[in-house]
Amino acid sequence: MKHSERKHLKTNEFANAIGHANHWRAAHQQKITLTLVALVVVVAGVLGYIAWRNSVDNKARALLAEAMVVYEAPVQPAPAPSLEAAGNESPAAPASPGTYPTERAKLEAALPKLMTAADEYPSTNPGQTARYHAAASLVGLGRFDEAITEYDRVIDEGSGLMAQMARLGKAEAQLRASQYDAAIASFSELSNRSDVGVPKEAMLMELARAYRLAGKNDDARKTLTQVVEQHADSPFASEAKAELEKIKG
Repeated sequence: MKHSERKHLKTNEFANAIGHANHWRAAHQQKITLTLVALVVVVAGVLGYIAWRNSVDNKARALLAEAMVVYEAPVQPAPAPSLEAAGNESPAAPASPGTYPTERAKLEAALPKLMTAADEYPSTNPGQTARYHAAASLVGLGRFDEAITEYDRVIDEGSGLMAQMARLGKAEAQLRASQYDAAIASFSELSNRSDVGVPKEAMLMELARAYRLAGKNDDARKTLTQVVEQHADSPFASEAKAELEKIKG
């Protein structure tokens, strides 16, 4: 076949293909249009959702940052009044800006800000972080039952490291509230978890402490012995030996 004939056939094939394509497009024009419209709507929705999530996250971070400024503020006791030459006391100098006279005063100021961030944006990472610090503040204020409730919310609504930290905080709050059986159960569970991010022997030491505070010295002794025998290379082994000596004494 001559070159000119082959070229002519290819041209005809291309023209036929274009013709078929145009015919198919004309027959399915409505479906094509609807598909394109649906695609545009989906893309717009995804972009809108991303923008909304970013906006929510930014607002949550702003509230958390505002609360953390107070939560992490330094404690600076107010200076005592000075004595003037005449023997009269002069007014105490004002505290430095951004400081608090006591830890309690600082926590009382930080708590409502932390709870605002937590309650307004509970499903965000900043909101969950705010709730965790609010629970820690409640522990510092001696409001243990409220702290445990907030730790439970972090555990239920959060995940990963924040949830594990909340489990540790809850166990400590239970211990400080003299809820010894609950604390023992919490520390026992934590000592058997592999996702806590804390060495098992460290959790066993906390469990032994809970047993001792509950007056269960036999259980404390067994737990400390477990640390010594199963974690001999750990820095906690020597501490466990010292605690065993105290129990024997």
